[in-house]
Amino acid sequence: MDISILAKGGVVMVILGALSVYALAVIFYKIFQFSTSHALNRSFIEPVMAHVKKGELTAAELALRPVRGPVAHVMKVAIGCVADRNMSIKSREAEIARVGGNELRSLESHMRGLELVATTGPLLGLLGTVTGMVTAFAQLGSAGNRVDPAMLAGGIWEALLTTVGGLTVAIPAVAVYYVLDGMIEKVRAAMRDTTIQILALEDEYIRNEKEQEKREMFERERKLQELQEAQQRAMDQMRTTPQSSGTLRLLNPSYTQL
Repeated sequence: MDISILAKGGVVMVILGALSVYALAVIFYKIFQFSTSHALNRSFIEPVMAHVKKGELTAAELALRPVRGPVAHVMKVAIGCVADRNMSIKSREAEIARVGGNELRSLESHMRGLELVATTGPLLGLLGTVTGMVTAFAQLGSAGNRVDPAMLAGGIWEALLTTVGGLTVAIPAVAVYYVLDGMIEKVRAAMRDTTIQILALEDEYIRNEKEQEKREMFERERKLQELQEAQQRAMDQMRTTPQSSGTLRLLNPSYTQL
C-alpha cells in the first residue's frame, strides 16, 4: 500500500501511523528488556530451594549471588528477611511485597501503552470509516440528479482504508500484549511460589538453628568433660608416683635420723 493510498485516509491514518510506530518501539523495548533481565530464567530455583528446605540459608544465599533476574532478587530478599531474626513476620512480608512489586512494575512498564494501541486502533479505524462515509454521502447528495455510482464507490473504499489501518495496527499489538502478559504472569507466579515456600520453611530453619545450638553446647560440654578427666588422671598419677627420698624425709621425720 503506497503513500498516496494512506494519504486518502486523512488525519485518522496519520494518528494510526504514529500509534504503529509507538507500538513497534514498545515491542522492541520489551523484547530487549526480557532478554537482558533474565526474567524467564528458572534453572536456579530448584537448587536454591533444596538448600532452603534443609535450612541452609547461607548456602542458598551463596547460590543466588551470581544469579540475575527479578525472581532471584525477590528470593534473595526473602532469604535475607528469614535470616534476620529481629524482623517480625509482618515486616518480612511487607519488604518482600515491596521488592516484588517494584520488579513487576518494571516488567509491566509500557504495557498500558501497548494496550492503549490495541484498544484504540480499531476504534480510530471505525471513526475514520464513519467520517469518510459521511463525506461520501454528502458529496453524493450535493450531486443532485447527476449521481455517479463511481463517486459513491470511491468514497466508500477510501473510508474503509482507516478500518484496515486500525485493524493492522491493533492485531499485532493485541497479540504481543497477551504474550508479554503471560510472561509477566509466569514471573509473578514464580515469585509468589518461591517466597511462600521460603517463609513456610522458616520453621525448618529455626529447627536447624536450634539443632546447631544443641550440637555446639554438647561439643562444649564434651570438651569440658575431657578436660576435667585429663586433670583427674593427672592428679591420680601424682598420687600413685613414688616420691623421692628428699620428699620422703620432709614427709617422714624418721628418715632424718638414718
